[in-house]
Amino acid sequence: MRKKYRIKERLGEAFRLYFILVTLITILLMVVGMLFDSERTLSYEAYFSPLFYALIGVIPVFFFKSDKELSMKRLVIRNIFYVLIIEAAMLFIVFKAPNIPSDRIEVVISIAVGILIVYILSLVVEYIFELTQAREMNAYLEEYQKIDNS
Repeated sequence: MRKKYRIKERLGEAFRLYFILVTLITILLMVVGMLFDSERTLSYEAYFSPLFYALIGVIPVFFFKSDKELSMKRLVIRNIFYVLIIEAAMLFIVFKAPNIPSDRIEVVISIAVGILIVYILSLVVEYIFELTQAREMNAYLEEYQKIDNS
């Protein structure tokens, strides 16, 4: 029963993170494209790239998640590890994709920095979401305790 709950919990987290990442990656692609390749017109196939890139960003949720509560130091180390894995995967794609001008160093640097910014922003959005959930849960618990004590 507990394992089934953990799977549902991870799926919920993955879906939430996926849609956050799709939004942030779309914004990143728009900004980088406008800065370095504004005269290019894109086909409808370009709409698939944020969906694919976000999928890569969700992979750590399934493979590197710990059920134990981590200390702040371990949490920071884990997040650095996550972002390095994601950076490596995305930069591999950048250098292999024929339509990304990876010969221009400024494009590669902007993509790498953009990935880091997207990762940090996704952590911030997740934190806000979880903070909101915790506040709601505390309000329900306080209400329950008032009812239970009367």
